[in-house]
Amino acid sequence: MARAGQAAVEVVARRNGAWSLLDDVEDLVVPDDLAAELDRHPGAREAWDGFPRSVRRSVLEWIVLAKRPETRRARIAETAEKAGRGERAHQ
Repeated sequence: MARAGQAAVEVVARRNGAWSLLDDVEDLVVPDDLAAELDRHPGAREAWDGFPRSVRRSVLEWIVLAKRPETRRARIAETAEKAGRGERAHQ
């Protein structure tokens, strides 16, 4: 990509939030809504914390990239329910 094109992409990405969208995912930051749901299911938090980094990162990205709020809620619910059974969501 030419410098002008790269610069345009960077400007647009910074403006629309895409530039930093996955920063928390890369840092494995558990969003508040997922944390609350994990706490509702016995053993879910412990299982989540025991999953490999790559699995947690993949699931967090899957949650963050949901386009609709109801999709995000469904993904969070699935993640917590499966974690409570020691299973990995989105695998």
